[in-house]
Amino acid sequence: MDFTSLYTTHVKSSFDDDQAEILKIFNDNLLSKEDLKVTIINYFKELPIVYPATVVAVERGSLDLDINPQQAVAIASDRYTLIRSKLFTHEIAGHVQYVNIKKHAVTLNKLCYVEVLADKRTAVRLGLDPPVQATICCGDQKFSGELLDISVQGLAISIVNFLDLESGTEVSVEFILLDPVLLNQTPVTISARLVAVEGDSSPYRCKFRIAPDKHQEQLIARFSFQRQVEIIRSLKVIAGS
Repeated sequence: MDFTSLYTTHVKSSFDDDQAEILKIFNDNLLSKEDLKVTIINYFKELPIVYPATVVAVERGSLDLDINPQQAVAIASDRYTLIRSKLFTHEIAGHVQYVNIKKHAVTLNKLCYVEVLADKRTAVRLGLDPPVQATICCGDQKFSGELLDISVQGLAISIVNFLDLESGTEVSVEFILLDPVLLNQTPVTISARLVAVEGDSSPYRCKFRIAPDKHQEQLIARFSFQRQVEIIRSLKVIAGS
């Protein structure tokens, strides 16, 4: 996924100056011999993976951290992470320069201040792996695409051709979702409202708010819980824990 959709940058001075400030603050606190604890956040397959970590070194424009092995797996896949620390008023985004799952180590560079948009979600939206076919229906118009992620409040669909509809347009979305309890493929037709179409070129990401009925909400909730179990299990297996 494009992790930049998870946050907006917050430039205080310039990217270079902000990174220098971030590294200096971390380095100054390391020199004070304090145990420099932070919180590391990834959205692995859209699931928030949050663990404590320790800053162990600042050198050559990069930040070295000791991290949880499951976080290391997520970071190795995503190639980014977010840092939350009481030393800063904003979260920090960092690109992965080096990661070693067995050593529980990561080196980050290209650090910048950000505001995490994903924190504003009221429900966990989980990615489908693999995506499933979906159809957006608006009157006589139909647009085919792939369902990328879903929660009880919203979903995202990838389409090849631009969706020429205004934000707020009411549509219906059709797809098939696996019911993990009944173990069958369940057809779903759900009312939705277009929030935004993201992307400057194909494929485009269409984000919707949805209004599921009681049975649809239960199905999505069961599916989401099962996906969370699968994602956590896969992280543990790869991490060897």
